[in-house]
Amino acid sequence: MAQELTNNLFDIAFQLFNRVGDRDFEYVYKGYFDHDITKKILFLADSSIGRLTGFSQATLQKRIYYIMVEGLQNITHHQDEVANEPSFDKYPPVFAIQKYGDRYYISTGNIIANPNIDPLKVKLERINSMDQEELKKFHRDMLRNGSISDKGGAGLGLIEMSRKSGNKLLYSFVHLDDDYSYFYMQTLIPTDANFGVADMDNGQAFSSLENVKTLHSHMNKENLSLMFNGFFNQENLLSLLSIIKSRPNLPLTTIKISNVMVEMIQNIIKHGSKLSEDQVGVPGVFFLGQTGDETHLTAANLVQAGAAESISSNIEYLNGLDREQVSDLYDQILLDFAAETSAKKTGLGLSDLRIKSDRPLKYQFRDAQVGDSKFYILQTSIKTKK
Repeated sequence: MAQELTNNLFDIAFQLFNRVGDRDFEYVYKGYFDHDITKKILFLADSSIGRLTGFSQATLQKRIYYIMVEGLQNITHHQDEVANEPSFDKYPPVFAIQKYGDRYYISTGNIIANPNIDPLKVKLERINSMDQEELKKFHRDMLRNGSISDKGGAGLGLIEMSRKSGNKLLYSFVHLDDDYSYFYMQTLIPTDANFGVADMDNGQAFSSLENVKTLHSHMNKENLSLMFNGFFNQENLLSLLSIIKSRPNLPLTTIKISNVMVEMIQNIIKHGSKLSEDQVGVPGVFFLGQTGDETHLTAANLVQAGAAESISSNIEYLNGLDREQVSDLYDQILLDFAAETSAKKTGLGLSDLRIKSDRPLKYQFRDAQVGDSKFYILQTSIKTKK
């Protein structure tokens, strides 16, 4: 079972990494949303947007930020209605922000009571049938008359999301049971050069809502709660870490999970290869998930092909040691960096990771098809204390 889990996540990491370019990213969070988590998600996404946008940055950031806020408010609105239902624990909300080329995609998903679907469809279709001028007038009329409410997740917020994006609101409902369905919604936000061009159906599989639904399905199947695919730096490392620490109902091993996560992402930042010299941050992938009584962490990045054999030898050496031996090795490296021994060659970071996780390190190398590089995937797990 553990090996099957590893292989599935390795495949997903490899596929995700290969589909983004040198200025793309995607972040997905699945679980309970509260004000603190929402604030930290906004900060993480905002820092990524600030580094990666090309022109009219301030205007674009404001548009994206506004739509993110509305989308997250939509999630918490539905969450409050069904948080005590069994279906909520089985199908928690999901939020995703992705950048591909010169377009941003903000997607949300949450369960919705089946009787609320048709009224919501009517409101969405009405909004989607209007052009920018009609939406502006509709918004003004709603403010004046107060005849539309936020009940069911529709209202002024949806009108403004359509206005700010310059595109229709793409949506889908997936039937769950007699009482509930899952409601997905996606907003495409082009750069200023394309603003107002209705290009939701642009022929790119990445840009479709079906892509987000497939990604969400993978996360459900592998019990993933967080995924980041893009460029790692100290700023977004701190943001990801704060999101982990903000999650409610975490076991007592949260500190250990956080420490292992920091070590894995620092490994990407310090030792990963860039796609180009002018990049801010190092490209990589990180997953966090839960299976049974274990939390598993997966990180992936590019390394020089010549380093693969050394990394493999180091990990195999560490996996052959017991906890006390690894601890002694770690101390030896700290005390004598000049020693030309196998201990010196093993490396401080992997030794620290092996100690903190107290589990064998699983890894794999794949052909990256990016210069003289290999795709390096590293995974470990932590026993959850009940």
